[in-house]
Amino acid sequence: MIKSEGPAGGPFKKRSIRLSSGPVTYHVAGEGPPVLYFHSAGGIRYTYALDALAEDYQIYMMVAPGFDGTPAHDRINTMPALADLAAEFVDEVVAKPVDVIGQSFGGFLSVWFAARHPDKIGFLVPQCPSGFRPKDIPQNPPGTPEEMRARMFAHPERIPKGEKTPEQLAECRKWANHYHNSVGLDEALVALLGGIECQTLIMQGTEDAMMPPESGQLLMREIPRAKLLYIYDAGHNIEVDQPDRFVTLIRDFLFRGEAFIVNPGDELAGVNVGAS
Repeated sequence: MIKSEGPAGGPFKKRSIRLSSGPVTYHVAGEGPPVLYFHSAGGIRYTYALDALAEDYQIYMMVAPGFDGTPAHDRINTMPALADLAAEFVDEVVAKPVDVIGQSFGGFLSVWFAARHPDKIGFLVPQCPSGFRPKDIPQNPPGTPEEMRARMFAHPERIPKGEKTPEQLAECRKWANHYHNSVGLDEALVALLGGIECQTLIMQGTEDAMMPPESGQLLMREIPRAKLLYIYDAGHNIEVDQPDRFVTLIRDFLFRGEAFIVNPGDELAGVNVGAS
């Protein structure tokens, strides 16, 4: 059981590096195999799940330019350009291939990264990724901050201390739109999915009120080595709603790869497999 006393994010240290287009802020914690984590449209969120993963892995959270008060980069204004910047970050900071986890907007970005830079990625884990909403399923943007929170989390009481204010979250989400123009279905990226060769674990919550189940199903159909898991009683942010299940799955997948779903044991109770 993940302990949740005090604020999350304790082990993470904030650093920066100057890349070809400008300065990039990142947060890093832990030791071990490198994992690159792409944040959501709300910007950096420390979670108990990431703290736990940092016990076994070195977690790098790169802040997309513009988010969380960081400076924008003139030439970085699309998802492919942001994926290329992340590749430069990996070259300069990590200096070897990484496993990649992305949440929502970050899940969208993680798939672009895998499509454009297959030599820099090990395993891929898009968590409730945006950008893959089928055209026949309309978007219904939430209105108030309270509605947004209700659609994001099945258990908002589990949000770690130190959460951003609604105003800060809204400012970050403007930067998400800067990169993808609120696209529901990124057809250019969908056309590239068949070329993604890395082992991929797609995660969606059974209570996700932001992205429909069909989004994950689309990815599972198109990415050759993908599996889709539905996490019971989790909303759009699985690592907040179900941190223990999230960490158990991630550790098992990154350690065993394709074999991880075979005899997973009692720790994965509440996980439904959506792939063969």
